[in-house]
Amino acid sequence: MGELMKKRGFGDKDAEDVQASSPPHMIPLAHVGVVNLEYPVRIRHNGVERNVIMRIMMEIDLPEKQRGAHMSRFIENLEEGLSVPSLVHSIEELAEILAEDQLSIHTYARHARVELATKIDYIDGKVYDLYASYDTSEKVRWIGVRTVGAIACPCAIQLTGGYSHNQRASLHVMLGTGKSCVEAEEIVDICEKSFSAPVKLKLKRPLEKRIVQRMHSNPRFVEDVVRRCVSLLARRYRGMKATVECVSHESIHPYDVFARWSGRL
Repeated sequence: MGELMKKRGFGDKDAEDVQASSPPHMIPLAHVGVVNLEYPVRIRHNGVERNVIMRIMMEIDLPEKQRGAHMSRFIENLEEGLSVPSLVHSIEELAEILAEDQLSIHTYARHARVELATKIDYIDGKVYDLYASYDTSEKVRWIGVRTVGAIACPCAIQLTGGYSHNQRASLHVMLGTGKSCVEAEEIVDICEKSFSAPVKLKLKRPLEKRIVQRMHSNPRFVEDVVRRCVSLLARRYRGMKATVECVSHESIHPYDVFARWSGRL
């Protein structure tokens, strides 16, 4: 079996590097890499070490003369790279470390980009999505969260004299932090203050009454949620780049609606 594999070229260290050969079509590619890679990682978050499943995207650009990226190189140093989270201060710093590492491994690339995503438990049994990304060409660390709240419709309240259709809405915020350290829970807190009311995993009747009353006393369009979130972020993170998107999962329509803002706070 070993001789047969050698005859077919398997295990031959001197075999041709097919990825480095010239492609049939000399066209540069801006994004080549691996996506939807799930990997167990131990991270330090708010001073506490925890095990999480990290969803990872890693990409490089590919010059026109390079037929293919060496995909195994994305993975070969991954375990070593992910052994450092206990030494770094944030998930966005980890994204930078991995991106710079990928750039050094893929010597034919001009830039590399890494996106990380996981879920973190929060108060009252809730979780939020935690994101980070880093692009070596931009040199900006990005941290983001996605959390869920409740909104009531101002138009319906005006039309009915107080009644409204209600829906869950999700806020996705990304901040370009530079080298600043931003606590994700601070962003989550700002998001929750942007909805008509928070959502709760468990509601007894007195709390349910307060949540519904609060929702109807603070009716907000999806546009209102985004604008309020941007305003609150600007008070805390003035000068940072940001993207804020809210999606309302409509209860009386067979579709969702959204609003998005991008700019400098």
